Amino acid sequence: MGTRYRAYTHDDMMKVSRFLSQAHSRLKRPNSWTIARFQFEIFFYQLRAGLLPGWEQNIGLWEHDNGELAAVVCRDGDFYFQLDTEQPQEELLREMFEFIEEKSAPGAVKLAIPKPMTKLEEMAQSRGYVLLPNESDNVISIRLEKELKVVIPEGCSLQCGEEVSDQAKAQGHIMAFNYPGTAHAEKMLQLYGGIRQAPGYCPELDLSLVNGQGEVVAFCNAFVDEVNRIGILEPVGTHADYRLRGLGKTVIYEALNRLRSLGMVKAYTGPMQPFYQHIGFEMDVEFGVWKKA
Repeated sequence: MGTRYRAYTHDDMMKVSRFLSQAHSRLKRPNSWTIARFQFEIFFYQLRAGLLPGWEQNIGLWEHDNGELAAVVCRDGDFYFQLDTEQPQEELLREMFEFIEEKSAPGAVKLAIPKPMTKLEEMAQSRGYVLLPNESDNVISIRLEKELKVVIPEGCSLQCGEEVSDQAKAQGHIMAFNYPGTAHAEKMLQLYGGIRQAPGYCPELDLSLVNGQGEVVAFCNAFVDEVNRIGILEPVGTHADYRLRGLGKTVIYEALNRLRSLGMVKAYTGPMQPFYQHIGFEMDVEFGVWKKA
């Protein structure tokens, strides 16, 4: 069956989401992005900030003759190929490489390749790409096999969805990712809340740990892929002044328990950190980052 390229439009959002879910079903793991990462990119900031049209220009679609998706290219800093097979056709890969090279300035093309995809690595090498030794990405996972004990610290309350204002959530994100006082922080305070428009958003899985002053000191949102019975944690963070107190673990444990109660059997997030490893997450997919010399 042949494939043909066409440009992405906003109307393709659910088609791409379904393809990412189907790819997971076929490979029994993420090939590259989950539906959460794709929808998060769109709704968390790009849409409300007016940046979505530019972001969408870096998405490429390849369809089979019957209109079903064969492959997708996405970009989050680096490019990522979304495929539903470990043995894609060489002609398809060649067109995908040409697409990202046309979209990038000379010397600035970077592609994150899943380590199981040796065919993709070989083609990258043949086109003059080199593996960057100090750059990588990964997806990690944990099986939802048991109820986890959630201990809410004295003086804090666990809240979800619109029980917490967008302003409080925005400030929590700013402090967790350490960008107070910046232009980006000002934008975040104005624009936060778009994630509620994402098709995979569930208010009961949008969790915040709030202290007595109304500050969000830890947060964890989870998306659900019901077809694969998986949850994806995005975003996750702890206020910089409240770390090493078990608050992040508390809100993540609650998210994992709620996912389990909904019938999910596995949860994903990333990248790996000692904090996640201590909770029990394991490496699922590692990516090498390749750059065209």
